[in-house]
Parts: sequence; C-alpha cells; structure tokens
Amino acid sequence: MRICIDERTYEGSATEIMEQLRQQTFDSTEYPDTESYIHQLRSNFIRATDLECDLPESGVERQARVMFARLAKAGALTILEE
Repeated sequence: MRICIDERTYEGSATEIMEQLRQQTFDSTEYPDTESYIHQLRSNFIRATDLECDLPESGVERQARVMFARLAKAGALTILEE
C-alpha cells in the first residue's frame, strides 16, 4: 500500500504505515500499540467530520485499511496504491 499525506509518501502494509504514523505522534507512549492509535484516529475523525466510522472488530490490518479509506474519502490523504 502507498498513501500520501501532506506531500509525504508512506509505503508498506496498512499496519506498517499506521505504525509509522503512530511513532510520529508527539507522545507515542500515549498510544501503546497500533490498534489503540487507530481507535484514536477514529475518534478524531468522527469528532472532526461528524461522520460515522465503523471499524472491523478484529484484525489491525483490516482496521487500518478501513481507516485509511475513510480518511481518503474525507480528503485527509490520498491512497496511491492498495
């Protein structure tokens, strides 16, 4: 998968990209793992857009892919390659 956020390209599996983004947060200890970071992104997305964002109950890769799709639909990023 390849995505572009603010002219920066990220590559890897959806989980790997989410992990890269998690590690770039101001305090990565606030989100101890990738799944907790995805759920924080989901909360922020809902608050910012007033749109629903249902995620699969399990599977970090699936959760990350759905989150990226929602963010792309809202114009927050561009999916270059799935």
